[in-house]
This record gives sequence, C-alpha cells and structure tokens, in this order.
Amino acid sequence: METLPDWPSLLDELKCTESLASDSKLAATLGVTRGYICSVRKGRKGVSLELAKDIFSRLGRTFDVETIEQLFISNKVRSHIKILSAIREYVILRANGHCQMCGIEAPFKCRDGSPYLEVHHVVSLRNGGSSDASNLVALCPNCHRKITHLQDTENQEKLEKILEEYV
Repeated sequence: METLPDWPSLLDELKCTESLASDSKLAATLGVTRGYICSVRKGRKGVSLELAKDIFSRLGRTFDVETIEQLFISNKVRSHIKILSAIREYVILRANGHCQMCGIEAPFKCRDGSPYLEVHHVVSLRNGGSSDASNLVALCPNCHRKITHLQDTENQEKLEKILEEYV
C-alpha cells in the first residue's frame, strides 16, 4: 500500500510545482493566510475539503475520497478511535443491555442489533477522568441527559459505586 504524504509535504510540493518562494505566496495563491499555512504545517489546524480539492487539483492528482479522508485523520488519531470504539463496545456489553443508572432495558436496538446505550465518563475528562472502562458506564439517553445536565450528586455517587464493582 502506498504511503500517503502529509499536508506539509503536499504544501512543499505545491510551492515547488508553482514556483512559489514562500509560505506567504503559497497562502495568497490558495486564498488563506500565512498563519493558517503555518498552523497546518504544525498540525494545529486541518485543511478544509475545498482546500484539499484545490491542492490536489493544482498538483495534478486525482481527487480520491479515501485518500483525502486518510490525510484528514492521522494514523495516531485513527488508532485512538479504534481503541475508544472497542472500549465503548465493552462498556455496553458489560451493562448487559440495560442502563446502569435506572436499570431499564436499552430503549431500542442499533442497526447491528446491539442495544442502544450511551457511554458516559463518570469523572469527566476535564476533571482528570480517563477514557478507559474503569471510568465509563452505559446509560439510556434519558439518564445520560439527566446526569450530564442536572449534575445531581446522588446519581453521581450511584455511578461511582457501580464502577467500584468492576475494579
């Protein structure tokens, strides 16, 4: 399988192809700011679909949706998403098709036949929680909204006790 160039490499190739001496001239040609180009190079910003199409077109490459998608999502992010999906599946399986807060059966089934439950971080990421199974519970949509918006300490304590069972 062909390894894909990254955005900085594609930008350098475009600069060379169009005989542009600087990122400022490249930015002007693409209709963006030099700061934006700088942010893309450092990985702080992504490239819009329109800009990606323009870059590929200017380089004389065919616009392939799979290729563009792979460029949009780095390998590190892609593998992280796979890990999170596996953890999410495990948490829902562990709940045995029932909301871990109210105990009712999942309100409906997903297309693949699995119970529809939403995964909730008991200790939020911004408060130092993690995305591993020891901090996740499966909730029905109503309980998930309830716990997220009401921030009820009684229900929070209930979820923490549920997690203690798995440790």
